[in-house]
Amino acid sequence: IDRHDLGVICGPDTMMRIFSKMVRLPDVAFISWERAPQTKAARKGAARVAPDLAVEILSPGNTKGEMARKLREYFEAGVRLVWYVDLEKRTILVHESPDRSRLLRETDVLDGGDVLPGFQMSIADWFAQSERNGPRLSTGSRPKKSK
Repeated sequence: IDRHDLGVICGPDTMMRIFSKMVRLPDVAFISWERAPQTKAARKGAARVAPDLAVEILSPGNTKGEMARKLREYFEAGVRLVWYVDLEKRTILVHESPDRSRLLRETDVLDGGDVLPGFQMSIADWFAQSERNGPRLSTGSRPKKSK
């Protein structure tokens, strides 16, 4: 994301108003510069934006129904890719649509598809790194506007 200046990564404190009366706080989100709010007012509170990628870290309290509902809502709002990370099972469920998903295990490689072109990371390496250092977030750099 930084190398190719694709957009911004947001952490779990970033409120995103995906519908007029619905705010979501994914654990990690990627917003391309094309979707990023451009005004200071939009960056205060809950910006009206659907991220390109939403990452949810599953917790024991999450139900299948809750996660299925969130998945539908994300894609209805325009999210292009959703990753459900199961720390206990050490898997990532990659959703390219509400009806198309694939389960990745530690022997697999996670890629960013059309949303994060060129991104690839071993699932085993991701879990090992997150256990050592915790998740790392990147902010990218804001592109300069042409006059």
